[in-house]
Amino acid sequence: MNLILFGAAMSSRRFAYDCLQKGDTILFFADNDPNKQNTTLTLECGGGGGRLGFDVLPPSAILEHNFDKVVIATLAGASEIRAQLTEMGIAPHRIDDSYVATYLASLQNFLQNFAMLAKERALSGDCAEVGVYRGDFARHINAHFPTKKLYLFDTFEGFAAADLRAESALVQGMGAGHFANTSVELVLSKMPHKEQCVVRKGWFPDTARGLEDSRFCFVRLDTDLYDPILAGLAFFYPRLVPGGILIVDDYFSTYDGVKKAVDAFAAKSQIPIVPIGDGISVALAK
Repeated sequence: MNLILFGAAMSSRRFAYDCLQKGDTILFFADNDPNKQNTTLTLECGGGGGRLGFDVLPPSAILEHNFDKVVIATLAGASEIRAQLTEMGIAPHRIDDSYVATYLASLQNFLQNFAMLAKERALSGDCAEVGVYRGDFARHINAHFPTKKLYLFDTFEGFAAADLRAESALVQGMGAGHFANTSVELVLSKMPHKEQCVVRKGWFPDTARGLEDSRFCFVRLDTDLYDPILAGLAFFYPRLVPGGILIVDDYFSTYDGVKKAVDAFAAKSQIPIVPIGDGISVALAK
């Protein structure tokens, strides 16, 4: 099939590889972020496949091409993108969100089940997410832990230049400011219990100052980069309550700095890491 992939993020590469392995043709990537539009997304294909470059175009370009399906290939705002495509007049059967739906369902089921156990066991401690982006997962944390404080850590300006230095050339090429199309107001607008939310805007771990005596029962790290992942593990894991969980996103992804940080921390601290079944994340339990 001739496909257009919506979403030009690093996570989109995983979906792109799957499509190519099935023999599908990727026409181009579409993205709402003007900083990504009219650029090229490069895929490193193993097995002698070399490098493949694909144009990243604005969503309006979709209507100018013949295609079989638009594949939603970004985890952030997938439901918003489906609504956007529908408003553009694209028929529902030509919109494929099965890739992200499988991932999101697994992650949300894990969260729901853990929240149930946390309530049964009367776990103390707050919740936190580092790397909130547009708040699509934070809202689920907020919903499942309505009586707990939820700390939201993010620059709200995308990647910090200082955090890119330890990354591969591929990740560095994304540049500072990647994932900048968000805001505090947007994130808080999605929270069902926003009175429980505490926004910590800025560079992590500086934004964790003053929380040294805090304790947490659920933490998710989704910063994509080695330095903030390692800093997040070092700060939050010792502050988990017994029975608490720390999830790290993108362990099984093209963000290779995430896996390096988790493996280094887990080996040093002798902590087992466990896949949670969404195909991307791992958990560290206390």
